[in-house]
Amino acid sequence: MNFFSKNKFVFWLLIFLVVINLTVLITFLVMYSRKSDTVTQQVPEKPGMALQKELTLTPSQSEHVDLILACYREVTDPLAENIRGYRARILNELANDKPDTLKINHYADSVCYLQRQMQKASVKQYMALKEICNPAQCRRLSSLYFELYGFQGQGKGMGQGKGVRRQYRWGQNNNGRGK
Repeated sequence: MNFFSKNKFVFWLLIFLVVINLTVLITFLVMYSRKSDTVTQQVPEKPGMALQKELTLTPSQSEHVDLILACYREVTDPLAENIRGYRARILNELANDKPDTLKINHYADSVCYLQRQMQKASVKQYMALKEICNPAQCRRLSSLYFELYGFQGQGKGMGQGKGVRRQYRWGQNNNGRGK
């Protein structure tokens, strides 16, 4: 009799484990199929598509924007890759038991130089974009760049307000007076 009660226990334990495994398998399949559906539904846009929508560009303006963005990527992609390389070198040097500060400073200077080149390319890109925009589009472009650079509120050329000076030079709500 003890033999049968042990077998019943093992039998119900196996049934319980099979149900748990099936539940996990079904959950995994359902979650995986949902992720693949959302991935296939998202169609990748061209790099400048969001900018074109934001500025409501004409088709000829869109062609110019595509050329400007392609030129920008052609210049900045190698710079960004070099920056990543120098950052990896800095981290590798820092991982050494006795890091060489001269090497680290040289790598840091190289990163600064490359970032300066990227900033110049961004300015050149902005100026090129501004040339093809009408005044309303220029205001929106200026607003987008303020947002891109992390500034909130009104900036120079964005409408009402006193520009960047109000917030960052004399402090916000000081009305142009020194501290």
